Amino acid sequence: MIYKHRTKPRLLSGLLALEKRLSPTHEKYEYIQNEVYKTRAGYGGEQEYDRYMKEVRTDYPHAILHDLSLQHEGIHFQIDSLFITPDSIIISEIKNIADKIFIKAKPTQFMKQLPDGTRLLFRSPIAEVERKIQFLEKWLASRSVHVKVKGLIVFAYNNEMFIEEKPSMEVITAYEAPTYFRSLTPQTQILEERDIARIAKALARGHKEYNPYPITERYKIAERDIRSGVFCSRCEIPAIMRWSDLRWDCPVCGVREIGSHQNAVVDWFMLMSGPLTNRKFCEFTGITNRHTAKRMLARSDILRRGQGRGSRYTSLT
Repeated sequence: MIYKHRTKPRLLSGLLALEKRLSPTHEKYEYIQNEVYKTRAGYGGEQEYDRYMKEVRTDYPHAILHDLSLQHEGIHFQIDSLFITPDSIIISEIKNIADKIFIKAKPTQFMKQLPDGTRLLFRSPIAEVERKIQFLEKWLASRSVHVKVKGLIVFAYNNEMFIEEKPSMEVITAYEAPTYFRSLTPQTQILEERDIARIAKALARGHKEYNPYPITERYKIAERDIRSGVFCSRCEIPAIMRWSDLRWDCPVCGVREIGSHQNAVVDWFMLMSGPLTNRKFCEFTGITNRHTAKRMLARSDILRRGQGRGSRYTSLT
């Protein structure tokens, strides 16, 4: 049973907003484009894994949780996917790499081979999982749960893999995941079905989604470099809309909408620091009438604090 599904990463939403509002001539524009590509590809690989995990059927009780963000003693750790069995908990680390993979041990090395034959080392996912195992064991122990935690490395697609020396952790592709979990034979029943459900629910409650905002601070980009304006959602290359006759008009495609500024409000909270004010909203959207701005903010899905000119708005998420 799946106790937690995966959601679109906040980081990806923030990066897309940043890419849209950063000038192509900005010194970090190409870097941000690359970050968008990597984050989107990683999410795509995780979705591919999730699709196969829907096929998992076992003779033993189990629980599945995708995309967990947990904290223990002030340390944040993220788990791509978790599988609970009667005798163990398995952390799946999902890697989205399309190239040929070469794996060695002693010392452990993971390499990808590019189309031109060049081999490049990449950070060992085993080291990443071992860190997460350590923190998850402590998280569980603090809740009086003592069960073995193991790791599994999953390549999202059907990579051509050459395992020259078997590493200390199992390595499979997402396509093999249903067979892998179905073939497990729990040796002892440390956890009964009700225990598995209890732990899964506790993990889901303990999930605290990582908040990467404001994105400008994360990537050291000055807020003055962020393009203002309400962007048309229908134009392939976003055009800046104008407020006229109680509507937002797009000068390119001609669409007229009422609530286009809502997307700008969402962008602001992803990109900029501090609370939103009426003045900042006017500057960001191009609204010239502060009373119009006040009415727009009042109808937005945000939290207001204070009154009059002292009003401040914060995001609900």
